[in-house]
Amino acid sequence: MKMISNLPISTLSRVALSLLLVGSLGGLTGCKKKDKDSKNPDNKELADASNAEVPDEQAQAQFTEIYGKYVAAKADGTLSEAECSSIAKGFDDVYQSNKRSMLVARFNVGALWEECGDKDQAVKIYQELGDKNFHLALNNLGVLAWNKGNTKEALELFAKSVEADKKQAFAARNNLAAAHRDRYADKLSPEDFDTAEKQIQNVLAVDTSNKAAYENLARLYYDRGRLKDPSYLVLANLVVTQALRVLEKENRQSADIWNLRGLLYMQQDNQIDALKAFKQAVEIEADHPDANRNIGFIAIRFRDYPTAEKAFDTALKAPAVKRDVEVYIAMGVAKRGLKKFKDAEEWYRKAMEVDKKDPRPWYNLAVLNQDHLIGQDDVDQPEIEAFYNVAKEHCIKFNKMAEGNKAYAATVKDCLDRVAIIDDAITTFRVMEELEKKAAALAELEKKQEQERRQRLLDMEKKAAAAGQPSPEAAANAAAKAEAEAEAKAETDK
Repeated sequence: MKMISNLPISTLSRVALSLLLVGSLGGLTGCKKKDKDSKNPDNKELADASNAEVPDEQAQAQFTEIYGKYVAAKADGTLSEAECSSIAKGFDDVYQSNKRSMLVARFNVGALWEECGDKDQAVKIYQELGDKNFHLALNNLGVLAWNKGNTKEALELFAKSVEADKKQAFAARNNLAAAHRDRYADKLSPEDFDTAEKQIQNVLAVDTSNKAAYENLARLYYDRGRLKDPSYLVLANLVVTQALRVLEKENRQSADIWNLRGLLYMQQDNQIDALKAFKQAVEIEADHPDANRNIGFIAIRFRDYPTAEKAFDTALKAPAVKRDVEVYIAMGVAKRGLKKFKDAEEWYRKAMEVDKKDPRPWYNLAVLNQDHLIGQDDVDQPEIEAFYNVAKEHCIKFNKMAEGNKAYAATVKDCLDRVAIIDDAITTFRVMEELEKKAAALAELEKKQEQERRQRLLDMEKKAAAAGQPSPEAAANAAAKAEAEAEAKAETDK
């Protein structure tokens, strides 16, 4: 079992409701000032977001007011259906009265509907704005395509988003970087590495404190370091250190960065500091999938099964983790350590469903039956033998699946030893059963002989009594008494 997470497919950055106006990071940059024709009622809605006007003070004030209502409604953590409708209408009213300068308000309508669960309505608005070349909408369409597995379409949309606003399309650049980083981690293609690095550097060149860019760059260097060139682990550590310093100045934190710091400690086999870093990550983001998963793996190593169970339970809420066979196996180990044996078997079988070709669930089932189920209270020999036979079958299955795989060589040998031990134990059971049968037969024979002896004595007593003679038992007792007296007298005469 792996003891650290090597970071799954990236979760790309969807732009949520935006309060990004002119002069703000990621806002309507490159906007033109109002010209003489801008107030012409015959002007049609602009065809390209790059021609957007600067919003006037009234428009900004209206926008800020609606955004404030959104923040207030979100204070309890959720948005009701009525709140979604009301706030969406508010943003749309701002847009309808300021179409040439408030595309961001229309974008917020789409982002709000996506947050409220109406993806169809969100996509419709994103596509409307995408046709106007609005970079935030193009980015979110790309994220939706990525989450559906449409990688090519997603990359095209991210590229369009960057092209639409080369200076401000930070989310799209970071998403391009994350996508190419994932492909690099899979294929080790230098082109993917270079593309990812370039996009991140372009973001940091404009926004020197962009959190997502630091996270992407640290991950990119970490992956190259662990997969190909260890010197990049040093670079990854430098990026992590710089990110923490920059973010601290702005009173911001990153769970991803702390998780990466933990992974870098694990590369040094420093589990104590790694665990501290992973715990710092979950303090920042309680449901952080990678950090919780890594806490679980370390907890398993330290036999802290309650912590492992809790951490994996949290991590498994993330879709990417639900595809990670390592976590299913580790959860089985945690359940086994907590003596929740039925649950442990269920998790091992879930692992088989996640990856039918992985042999390790079969090995763990063998261990469960051979080492743990036999130790339960009130388990008799027939049940022990049944558990042994199941364990043997699972070990044979494991060895067949793992045959020829050097990574499992030691485990294959262990399974061979287990099968030998099981065979010896069952042979011993048969020998013991045979000895017990012989002992029982001998005891039965002795019992029968004793009964026959007593019957003979009884018959002799009856005959002696009928002849007026002392019974054989009385005669034997008298003879024994006389012999004892003679021995006592001889001892006295000495």
